[in-house]
Amino acid sequence: MNKLILSLIILIITYFLIFTNRRIRTTAAFFGAILTIALGLIQFEQAITYIDFNKLTIIIGMMIFTIITKESGIFQYLAIKATKYSKGNPLVLLISLSLLAGFLSSILDEIILLLFLANITLAITNILEISSVPFLISEIIFANIGGMATYIGTPANIMIGSSAKLNFYDFIYHMAPISLILIIISAFYLKNYFKEIFKKNNIPKEIISHFDKIDEKKAITNLPLFKNSLLILTITIIVSFFSHLINLNLGIIYLLGAIILLFVSHDNPDKIYTQVDWKIIFFLIGLNILAGTLEENGLIKIVSSKLLSFSGGNLNFLGFSILGLSTFMSSFFDNIPIIALAIPILKNISYHLGPNLNMLWWALVLGANIGANGTLIGTASNLIVADIADKNKQPIPFWYFVKVAFPLVILNLIVASIYIYWRYLV
Repeated sequence: MNKLILSLIILIITYFLIFTNRRIRTTAAFFGAILTIALGLIQFEQAITYIDFNKLTIIIGMMIFTIITKESGIFQYLAIKATKYSKGNPLVLLISLSLLAGFLSSILDEIILLLFLANITLAITNILEISSVPFLISEIIFANIGGMATYIGTPANIMIGSSAKLNFYDFIYHMAPISLILIIISAFYLKNYFKEIFKKNNIPKEIISHFDKIDEKKAITNLPLFKNSLLILTITIIVSFFSHLINLNLGIIYLLGAIILLFVSHDNPDKIYTQVDWKIIFFLIGLNILAGTLEENGLIKIVSSKLLSFSGGNLNFLGFSILGLSTFMSSFFDNIPIIALAIPILKNISYHLGPNLNMLWWALVLGANIGANGTLIGTASNLIVADIADKNKQPIPFWYFVKVAFPLVILNLIVASIYIYWRYLV
């Protein structure tokens, strides 16, 4: 019991540091993990077994893909196309850029994608002489909802998919329909929310008149790289879709695709490696070990037993409880550490109720991604966009984001609950 109490104390301190000081969250998670090993709360050999290398290799592979692909100029090309398509209508531009964020986040690394897209958006809105804040908020929302559709769409999806032994096809089949529904709902919501703002903030006509003179093809600065990136990414996604049939690990597929792209299109791999966000890799390793420590010392079993006892083993109750709790917890805390704790609990519940309880995993996926839009601290990509906006003197006020996004979270939660009920419980 002493080990259990000490493990819990370290977890509470670590999570307190993670949630209150995001600048040291990686250090806090990794230090907490190392401390549990040093104090003998978990053996080093055991700790290593809890590190999910499949998840880590997928994330690293996705980051390498995104870093290399952006060098071709494809993101600038797509942003210019969206701007020209809008014909000076800021609402059309907002929805176009947001849909672009949603689509790209389903096939590329969300964090690096939003980092780059946010900078492009700031440049566009500066030229058009309009506020970037509505655009950045909308892109955050669409990236989280669009990323929900695929295994690789968000870090939360990768964590859950890898732990629950789900495959690429599972995510498309189960999550793509609800992702599309929520994107449509979000588009109408944001269009109505921002229409009054844009009535007072129109794009000057002299700027609109120059749209046709812009040649978006010039944005593609490296055509061979663009073609190689598109070809290898397409092949990788297709192979991923059939990974469960060919019995090939998704981590291997994405890392292999990324390394092949690196070989054929880049003569300076060190430049790419330095751009990989290694902080999130070490953050996830730390969380894996912390969760493993709690499992080794019995806390996960205790929490799971209490949940089973409270619910009476009722699947409907458990499903909606997981959906609601993960949504609200992910809104007010970083969703990655929340998911890191939820996964072993859900595994333990599945052990008692039977392995064929994928509905609970889908409820967790929905809650984690919908909830990520509740506040700016919902997930790492939200904070990255907020930091970029702040540095460019276009700050996104915390409570303004909540005012815009949280009602949409509630609306999406209601729709997701209906989806869970009709698809899995009727």
